[in-house]
Amino acid sequence: MATNCTRCGTAPPVYLRRHTSEALCARCLLSTTVQRVQRSINKYKMLRETDRIAVAISGGKDSAVLLHILTEIEAKYPQSELLPITIDEGIRGYRDQALKCAQELAHSLDLELHVWSFEKLFGSSLDSIVRRRADRTVGACSYCGVLRRRALNDAARELGADVIATGHNLDDEAQTIIMNILRGDVRRIARTNRLREYAVPGFVPRVKPIIELSERDVVAYAHFAELPYHDVPCPYAGEALRNDIRAFVSQMEHKRPGTMLAILRSGETVASALESTLSDTTRATSCERCGAPTTGRVCKTCLILEEIDANRNGE
Repeated sequence: MATNCTRCGTAPPVYLRRHTSEALCARCLLSTTVQRVQRSINKYKMLRETDRIAVAISGGKDSAVLLHILTEIEAKYPQSELLPITIDEGIRGYRDQALKCAQELAHSLDLELHVWSFEKLFGSSLDSIVRRRADRTVGACSYCGVLRRRALNDAARELGADVIATGHNLDDEAQTIIMNILRGDVRRIARTNRLREYAVPGFVPRVKPIIELSERDVVAYAHFAELPYHDVPCPYAGEALRNDIRAFVSQMEHKRPGTMLAILRSGETVASALESTLSDTTRATSCERCGAPTTGRVCKTCLILEEIDANRNGE
């Protein structure tokens, strides 16, 4: 590593940004990371000056960095407002600890943390849903993903948010792109990279401000900004296919720095080519049970809740 910081040329470096070969001191690491997120926001037209921004906070490092950086950026736009939201799935020994970190972070930034729970919204915690599932081959993530999306959307709508910011980083996005390719579902790349202008009526638009930050960047920022976060993996995460893809992508990035950014750019090219097909997915009908947008007669959330009720009654 260089003797002095590549950027300021004076302070000793503490972090090597591998894909650019920059050796950065702590101050330059923090400032350039904020600048990179600002560029991503501008590039993808994620936010507007008067937005009420719901920020999905899990208590982990990604969302901690997201909220901290957005606090710095949005300080320049006094008409905007940040609304940290945590969804408590009800995972004993995991979510309660993460929630404490989320509350500590929000308090340190003088923000109010809004908490919604599966128990309150759906009548069951994720732990209960997993215990009662009829099909043991269906992983917990299949239930959690659908219900978390509904819970976050309902919370954001109730708070009057214009947009939801999530802490998906570069590693997450690269993994998702590869997963969709392996599953033969390339159109999903366009759907999951939907710009605000293609928002589906009934769903609060979602944006990913730290999409161009690698997990290494996120960890380094959280460390030197001294952010509180929960660093214990979800006990159900071992069931996800993503773990296999994560190992592959990480290995490629280690051998060839810049691989994940190349995957992201490829995904953007695919999404751009399929942009016209997004108009089809905005023609969603209303779920005949709850009224939420869906492409079928009944939305996935209602199907899951129906299964939960059936399993509960069968006990």
